[in-house]
Amino acid sequence: MPLRIAQWATGLVGAAAARKVIEHPEFELVGCFAHGADKVGKDVGELIGADPIGVTATNRIADIIAARPDCVLYMPLVWDVEAMAQLLEAGINVISTANFITGRSYGHEAAARLEAAARKGNVSLHGTGINPGLANAFGLAMSAQCADFQCVTVFESVDATDYASADTWLSMGFGGPADAPGLTEQCNERTLVFSDAVEMMAEGLGIVPDEISFKAEFGTAARDLALGYMDIPEGMLCGLKMTYAAVVDGKEAIKLSTMWRLGDAMVPDWKAEGYVIEIEGTPNIRCVFERDGDPAGGGLVTAMAAVHAIPAVCDARSGIVRAYELPLPAAKHCYRP
Repeated sequence: MPLRIAQWATGLVGAAAARKVIEHPEFELVGCFAHGADKVGKDVGELIGADPIGVTATNRIADIIAARPDCVLYMPLVWDVEAMAQLLEAGINVISTANFITGRSYGHEAAARLEAAARKGNVSLHGTGINPGLANAFGLAMSAQCADFQCVTVFESVDATDYASADTWLSMGFGGPADAPGLTEQCNERTLVFSDAVEMMAEGLGIVPDEISFKAEFGTAARDLALGYMDIPEGMLCGLKMTYAAVVDGKEAIKLSTMWRLGDAMVPDWKAEGYVIEIEGTPNIRCVFERDGDPAGGGLVTAMAAVHAIPAVCDARSGIVRAYELPLPAAKHCYRP
């Protein structure tokens, strides 16, 4: 029998996930939660630009639970801990790309609530995506070649212009002054999930950090930028480079860095290199991978990390499950000759 899947949210990531679930021979899409009132009652196929499939969107969590899915792909822009807990307590596995890796960035009370809910429902909660998510798991897998190491670095540097989510960028100060008071703290607060990813990697590598540090640099528009979904005036923030690091005895043992830029005119002109994983150790390792041809502007690669994890998460122990506890995912049934 195919695994029964419900999709939560149909934005850039959610729509990409729903399309692949519908195409997958081992999955059946049985429900869809939509936030916009204009989406409720519409066929999921219509919402994601595909053929009708006979499943309509709802904004009632009771309808999702009643559909009896094995797993919910939870992909809203803003998460709802209580909704996640209700799904878990109902015996439904949840895979989230909504700023979730360990749950610590949600706050200790929320993380404890989710862990208890998953235990009560005897199901799993797993957080993933491309970064944080699969890129961090890839860093852990690469480290298996090492007899010893001094530092593991995961660096994402991408032109994120195609990620057409103005709310995401505005929440980190994009479009405003780069010297705005509290901007570094604002970016830190909005990206705390990267701290969770550092924590997860540290657990997988047997490291106990003294602290997880944070630093940020900002890039500004060299001219007015009209992106379609938002405008950024010349001199305003259009780029962010940040690093979260696990510090042990004053040294950075794990570094998780990102560089996001919007538009083609920025000062400084940081270059997009893709994903670079470097391990300083015995032996030294450097791995570079790039993404190209993502019609969802980054939404597809984020979604696929979750879609491919479905069978493993459904088979996992109950509770919040880290990437290093799961088998390596693969693009099963995705070969197209």
